[in-house]
Amino acid sequence: MRWWSGLALGVALALVSLSGIAQAASEAPGAAPAWDLRAGQALALLDARWWREDLGPEGDWERAGGWQRFVLADVLMAYRARTGDTRWDTRIHAALRNHSRLALNDDALWAVIASVDGWQMEGDPALLDYAARTFAELVRAHWGNTCGGGMWWNPRHTYKNAITNELLLTAATRLYRTTGQEEYRDWALRTWGWLGASGMIGEDGLVNDGLVIDAQTGICRNNGQPRWTYNQGVLLSGLSDLTEITGAPIYRARAVVTARSALAILAHPDGTLREPVPQIGADGLAFKGIFAFHLAYLMDALPEGPEKQALREGARRNAQAIWRISNEGQQSIDSDWTGAKAQFGAAAQMSGAAMLLAAGR
Repeated sequence: MRWWSGLALGVALALVSLSGIAQAASEAPGAAPAWDLRAGQALALLDARWWREDLGPEGDWERAGGWQRFVLADVLMAYRARTGDTRWDTRIHAALRNHSRLALNDDALWAVIASVDGWQMEGDPALLDYAARTFAELVRAHWGNTCGGGMWWNPRHTYKNAITNELLLTAATRLYRTTGQEEYRDWALRTWGWLGASGMIGEDGLVNDGLVIDAQTGICRNNGQPRWTYNQGVLLSGLSDLTEITGAPIYRARAVVTARSALAILAHPDGTLREPVPQIGADGLAFKGIFAFHLAYLMDALPEGPEKQALREGARRNAQAIWRISNEGQQSIDSDWTGAKAQFGAAAQMSGAAMLLAAGR
């Protein structure tokens, strides 16, 4: 599906201009890593006019959805850090300050993580204040003893799941690394202690959706729900950071196991990532991009060696599929990287760009 007739020309012009942008980035103080081919390919996807229109006007980002706007903003910030390209700064600024439609606890944690990352980019103390205040409110009101601990997914306290607690772990490590305040380190260790023992993580390192609570006994067990790609992704950042802040290599080693299992098991026969069920809905458009974003975070922390090379090969296999189904940036990205579903949107486009960036590690 071609979204506008001039996109091919726009992509060509964008790729022709890469060398000039790369030179400017390399000459700037604190320059980002040298521009690589896959960053240029990501630019082609992010420069698509229809994608910009799908996000809505720069001042609202309402069409990007509630929690998804923070995921998209984080990928744009990762692209900026990789390349030094500042053209999306106004978009990022607007997204980080739009807190509408954050109904669930995991929604709010996406905003916390992106706000910390935004503070690293902008230096605006209001972003860090929002992140710290929201984190404190969440753990005060929604961490509970049912199932032995963990944060509830919803304010009504009826479900405990993986993604909420993975996000809590990652938010805590991000805040600790930013502020140095011991309470965040304590929360990170407490959250992982509960999550790692919750029964939601299998022997292969893959994480399923959540827990079922027996109404009569109060006993909690794995509910057997799908193992989404984003459940595997968010954990990679939190565990990698735990190694960074504790000096214990076991956490990052577990992240590598999860990443490699996801790339091998949650995949089509050709090695491209897939979700475990055919229909994923609007939320699912962002899932593989979330995995890719956190995979890149983990890869940045790994030394060169067999483990990093295995992750790099998996990322590049997926990047090649993305570039192929997009007709080298001239068409929109299908939510399925085999091109089989014809399900499109801003989050699906972001997902493709995030994996291209990961493949450049």
